[in-house]
Amino acid sequence: MSTRRAETPLGPVRFDHGAQFITAKGESFSTLLQEAQTAGAADLWTGRTVSIDRGGNAEALRDKTRWVGTPGMSAIVKHALDGFEVHTSARARHVSGEPGAWTLHFEDGQSDGPFDRLALTLPPEQLIEFLARSDGDFSDLIAEALEARLSPCWAVMTVPPHPVDLGFDGAKLLGGSVRWMARMNSRPGQDGPDAWVLHASPDWSEAFLESDPETVTRALTEEVFIRFGLPMPEWSQAHRWRYALVTDAPGMPYRLDPSGTLGCAGDWRLGPRAELAWDSGDALGDALAD
Repeated sequence: MSTRRAETPLGPVRFDHGAQFITAKGESFSTLLQEAQTAGAADLWTGRTVSIDRGGNAEALRDKTRWVGTPGMSAIVKHALDGFEVHTSARARHVSGEPGAWTLHFEDGQSDGPFDRLALTLPPEQLIEFLARSDGDFSDLIAEALEARLSPCWAVMTVPPHPVDLGFDGAKLLGGSVRWMARMNSRPGQDGPDAWVLHASPDWSEAFLESDPETVTRALTEEVFIRFGLPMPEWSQAHRWRYALVTDAPGMPYRLDPSGTLGCAGDWRLGPRAELAWDSGDALGDALAD
């Protein structure tokens, strides 16, 4: 749930280049979104959403409540963190100490703690590396993380030289390299130049995982130009989400270490939806509080 701000030749633009929208089925996540809406951090996206097959045939996607952050997806995250003391831009490498007295160590040589409880929400590959360098018995956590599978996703942010109406605001695409495309200006709270986000399919993203951003941008923008006539961009940028879509999950919302004072959570434990990430963290928080 990330928002990228960019200065382009046509003016400043906000891109929701990660999760395009979120849905809520349970009471806890629904309450969060309703509170975010009241605070001006979320709203409903009512753009024209379709599914388009290889032959170009379009069909409206199933009607459902789609939430977005305002003015971008990250606003919902900031709302959820309201009231907490948050520190960013510090990469933790490992934890030392003992249960109930954990110390975090960072790449820059700094440390913080001791902490009574730790909740870790790293993607599984990063979690494995983190725990392998740390003090403690984390064999169960590592074993579950080794079984999880996540697919990557290349995202391209693009600003065409002039506005264009393709007949839809969000499209799930069948066939080709691009799996999803959406018009940012159709979202509440968004203004500025016409702007689009393109998401490559998991298979294509995996095949071109280590490609340079310029190659990825050219391939995806050329495809949507050929298929839909979206003009070649005045400005564009690619972003690689290495851990984007959960394909194999343990199925349990969290896992604690033997002491019950350190645990892991995340969407990778349940499935590829923002609400499942929330549910996982919510359950871990309750377990650590007991």
